[in-house]
Order: sequence, then structure tokens, then C-alpha cells
Amino acid sequence: DGIRQFADYPLVGETTGVGMLAVAELVADKTTREPFDPSRKIGPYLLERALEHGLIVRALGDRIGFSPPLVIDNDQIADMFDRFGRALEETSMWVEKD
Repeated sequence: DGIRQFADYPLVGETTGVGMLAVAELVADKTTREPFDPSRKIGPYLLERALEHGLIVRALGDRIGFSPPLVIDNDQIADMFDRFGRALEETSMWVEKD
């Protein structure tokens, strides 16, 4: 459920999750869910920001995938999403500047 906290974020078109797997879809227009031009590589940019914050996620184009270890605890899940939030904020500032 932690991924759903990002559902209202301007860059996030949709969040989905089943069990320990989750995905956040990055979009250029939240209302129409128009995707970013693939040449902008928004997903890979966010991936790099996440890595800088010590978080390993998977960028599938502009879909960011989470698959934490099954032994993760609630505090670690909160930390994971905190790190993702920081990476998402940095990506948002980069998109606005670009």
C-alpha cells in the first residue's frame, strides 16, 4: 500500500501493487496520462536519483518497479518510500527545469 501515497504526485499517472511488488507510472500529463517522450528518459533519470539515495529500483521505460526482499520490515518499507519520494522530487524539479 505504500506506493499509493504517490498517486496524487504530479508526475505519477498510476500506482499499482500486488503483495510486495509495486509500480509507479511516470507521465507528462496527469489528467490525460500522456506519457513522456521516450527520448527524454525520465525513468532512467529517476533511477539514477534513486541510486544516489541508496535505493535500487527498476526503470521499465517510465514505469518504476519495486520488488523488495520478502524479509523487509515496516521501517525499511517506510525508508524505501522516503528515498523514492526524494528521487521523485528531484526528478520533478529536473522535468520542470528542462
